Amino acid sequence: MSGSNSSKKAQAQARELKHRVLTCLHKLSDRDTHTAAAFELESIAKTLPTDALPSFLSSISATDSSDKSPVRRQCIRLISVLSDHHENSLSPHLSKVLSAVVRHLRDLDSSVRSACVAASFSLSSQLTSPPFNSITKPFLESLFIEQDSNTQNGFALCLAVIIEGSRNPDVGSLRKLLPKLEKLAKCESFKAKAAILALMGSVVGVKGVLCDGGENVIKNLVMCLMEFLSREDWAARKVAAEALMKIAVVEKDALWEYKASCLKSFEAKRFDKVRAARETMNQLIEAWKEIPDLPDELSPPPESQASSKENASDGHHPPAAKTSIGFTAPQVEKNSPLKNQANIAHFADGSPASTARRRSYVEIEERKQFAKPEIKRALFNEKYEKQKLGEASVVVSYEIGDICRNQRDSEDLSLIRNQLVQIENQQTNLLDILQVFITCQLP
Repeated sequence: MSGSNSSKKAQAQARELKHRVLTCLHKLSDRDTHTAAAFELESIAKTLPTDALPSFLSSISATDSSDKSPVRRQCIRLISVLSDHHENSLSPHLSKVLSAVVRHLRDLDSSVRSACVAASFSLSSQLTSPPFNSITKPFLESLFIEQDSNTQNGFALCLAVIIEGSRNPDVGSLRKLLPKLEKLAKCESFKAKAAILALMGSVVGVKGVLCDGGENVIKNLVMCLMEFLSREDWAARKVAAEALMKIAVVEKDALWEYKASCLKSFEAKRFDKVRAARETMNQLIEAWKEIPDLPDELSPPPESQASSKENASDGHHPPAAKTSIGFTAPQVEKNSPLKNQANIAHFADGSPASTARRRSYVEIEERKQFAKPEIKRALFNEKYEKQKLGEASVVVSYEIGDICRNQRDSEDLSLIRNQLVQIENQQTNLLDILQVFITCQLP
């Protein structure tokens, strides 16, 4: 008996609640009673028991185009209130709630569609037990088939806020979705360009979508967004710049090869005629300037290490001199006084022949020393005159290298070399004759 009384009491309360809700919904259509009715409905939604949720959802979901716009808008707002206060208790009724939101996204009133976007965000952020794909599925199915621009805009924005509000988005499904969104954005039949770009920006903002997608994913995405920076629709330009900013934040180290060319394009578009787009473009430039020029593994070695390697020698030969244009010049071996003394000591055995030979060798060396400047003047007369006029001096080895480039100068050098060899041979023969003469004069 008591059980039947309690059930009757519950049924009576349900009927009373339903009547109360319908009365408030009717008052919403009247401008004078709209505010009071909206406040009462929100109070009911906040304190609603869990077992009364199905009845309440049925009442607010029954509205259609025959009802006035304020009624339809307030019913969608009540879904946000239910999500914020009942959270996962609303999960068993998710399909009914999403159906109501999807249906009202085709509403002609923009305020109703805006309420649907807010409700989608509340459902995604507050309901954690349903899988992520179960919330996005009805919106994705409608996004690719809708032809009306306002409806396309509503579905794209709902998906964008669902992704941003979700605590655990499905990275794998979003990675597969990104190429489809790029194709849809380039399709001429899809009119809501700004909304689809905002959706792409929400997708790339999820950590892990781009980093594991490969280089082509980033490249195609950047190229796609760069195209919209030149569109006539200022909203599309603004949203494309915002998406590029998100890419610069999420994948900073993977954009170094695109930095120079993209910044050049951004600089050319920074003076947008629309203030909102212009401010976003300037923020985009600053964000992309933070991208490193080269990743750490491709950075050149420090200058100190490079210079130490270039200046290293093996301990037996002096290090080669490095010129200002980046190549090394061979070191010219100079006549050492110790070497000349060793050559003179070769004849110092005390005999008259060795004395005469030593004297002749000294004379030959002196002639060579005096002859070398004259030979250099003759060979490089033009350079010598330029040195007198105060121009920069040139290393002799570089001058010889320049002269040898000309075939005629090379032949002249060969002729001079042959003449020097003949003089040395004649001096050697003279020493031999002198030695024979001295030997014959001895008793």
